[in-house]
Amino acid sequence: MGTDPSAILNVVSMLMLLCGLYCLLAQRRVVKQIIGLSIMLQGALTALLAAGLRTGEMALAQSFIISALLSEAIVLAIALALMVNVYRYYPEGWIDDLSTLKG
Repeated sequence: MGTDPSAILNVVSMLMLLCGLYCLLAQRRVVKQIIGLSIMLQGALTALLAAGLRTGEMALAQSFIISALLSEAIVLAIALALMVNVYRYYPEGWIDDLSTLKG
C-alpha cells in the first residue's frame, strides 16, 4: 500500500505556502519577508510539479517551472536591491520605517 507522490507533494506545497505566508505577515524585518516570499514561490513550484505528476504532463509542468524560476530570480533581485536601499538608510531593517522613504 503506497502513497501517491502527487498527494505528498500537495501537502508539502501547502505547508510551504502557509509557512511563507506566515513569514510575510508576521515578520517585521525586510530580510525575513523576502525569505518568506521565496518560500512561498518554492511552494508554488512544488504545486506545479504535483500537478504535472497527477496529469502526466511533466514536460508542460517543467516548462512552467523553468519560467517561474526565471521570474522568481527577477523578483528576488529587485527585492534584494530594494533591501540594500532600506539598509542604507535604516540599518535595523524594520518594515515600518519604509513609509518614511516616500518621495
